[in-house]
Amino acid sequence: MRQLALEDPAATADLVERFSRDPAKGVRRRALRDPRLTPASVVRLLDDPCEFIREAAAGDPRLSTRALAGLLHDATVAASAAANPAIPEHVMHHLLDRRPPATS
Repeated sequence: MRQLALEDPAATADLVERFSRDPAKGVRRRALRDPRLTPASVVRLLDDPCEFIREAAAGDPRLSTRALAGLLHDATVAASAAANPAIPEHVMHHLLDRRPPATS
């Protein structure tokens, strides 16, 4: 029921923020997908107890370049951070240059 409240375009940003702290992981995950959630809350959700929420937060384009760079060294969320659409092009090239060569 709380997740449905986030579907309402009239729902306030305060409501989204409150739901990003909800005890139910599904509600927190839905709040994370909401564009009204602040970048600071996305960063906070990087420390969520639920792994799939941490991974989703690492892939969120609202993260700063600095936050993304730090996540690339965290084995638990590095793949999600590397796939983040906000990752700078030069960082992506650096990651691609560092990958092991393909074997035949």
